[in-house]
Amino acid sequence: MDQNLKLSFPGGLVTKTDMGDFILITDYPEDRGGTNISFNPWRLFLSSILTCQGVNLAKYCVANDLDYKNIEIELESLVEDNRRDPFPEYHLKVSIPDDFPKEHIETMVEFFNDCPVVNHLTKLNPIVKTYVSDKLVSSMERSETVKDDRK
Repeated sequence: MDQNLKLSFPGGLVTKTDMGDFILITDYPEDRGGTNISFNPWRLFLSSILTCQGVNLAKYCVANDLDYKNIEIELESLVEDNRRDPFPEYHLKVSIPDDFPKEHIETMVEFFNDCPVVNHLTKLNPIVKTYVSDKLVSSMERSETVKDDRK
């Protein structure tokens, strides 16, 4: 499976990402210079967290023969400055039907919390290198010295 994504610019702040069999379009709201024809990249990022965990929740339910069609998950972002907050926090709020078997809740949550997107953000230390015309121009890494002292 080719995991490379290719981005082009159809006009304005609209981006078109070729994802193999699919095309993804993003834009910005009008008040931020876009035309508001699609969701913005930040909303796409947040939806990646939510949908990855949602898929894992569904997988758990399927494997355990549990009905999940009435389960809803909401992602609440507590980030005040999504460009500079060193310790962004997100809350997942899962609504389950009253008749959902209580003995499955903790195991289900452990299972869906082990999604690749969240693991990439919380457990791994990703490096993003930027090449322009095959020349390395930038390398961004998380600082190992940053500590969460909010506690």
